[in-house]
Amino acid sequence: MEVESIQQVSSGPPSSSFGGTTATILCCICATPISPNPSNTCSSCLASQSDVTRGISTEATLHQCRGCSRWHQSEGKWIGCELESRELMALCLSNVSGLKRRKNEGASHGKVRLVDASWVWTEPHSMRLKIRLTIQREVQAGGTILQQSFIVTFIVRNQQCIECQAAFRQGTWKSLVQVRQRVGHKRTFLYLEQLILKHGAHRGCLSIETFKDGMDFYFPDKGKAARFMSFLEDVVPLKVCFLYLYCL
Repeated sequence: MEVESIQQVSSGPPSSSFGGTTATILCCICATPISPNPSNTCSSCLASQSDVTRGISTEATLHQCRGCSRWHQSEGKWIGCELESRELMALCLSNVSGLKRRKNEGASHGKVRLVDASWVWTEPHSMRLKIRLTIQREVQAGGTILQQSFIVTFIVRNQQCIECQAAFRQGTWKSLVQVRQRVGHKRTFLYLEQLILKHGAHRGCLSIETFKDGMDFYFPDKGKAARFMSFLEDVVPLKVCFLYLYCL
């Protein structure tokens, strides 16, 4: 575990002063002059006796689909996140065990309070993500709160999502959207291609085939094909024709 800093946050009464000079006491362990606090212990000795990060995992695993670059959120759910984004930060924090108190844990464990979370730069191809967390926890019954910063490492593993798995199998598409325009120029299709990439409307599409007068979009179900057609109707003028095929 990489520990960045340790700081004692006291919630006890303020120290007294005489003649403008703050009163100090000696640490009960190392005899270092410190300001009075509920534990009468300096931050170094208190940190050596109390582990603020106990029960918090400092290493976790994230799964990313190599085909569509989406991240696995929960069972059957994949989300698209940019590197060092707020969405990816929330996904990483949800995979850190110990930040939230469990129901079977008593008050003696001390409630963990997340103060700050920031990204730590890593090599793009290292398959590692690092986050610097700053937490606070009450380590003694007298109200002594210890603050500590440490780094959590996330190991990125490759795992295919359901859509990409279906794309590698034959005969898996169930809906086909054919877009055609019989004109001598390609200006409309180039504009439509930019809009599809900008809004991510092609997500969920198994494969795309390009022809001289148009494109074919293959989808695993009717719902995703209907959403894609609704997007096309909103951005370009078109005429829709439905064709249903039934296999016996």
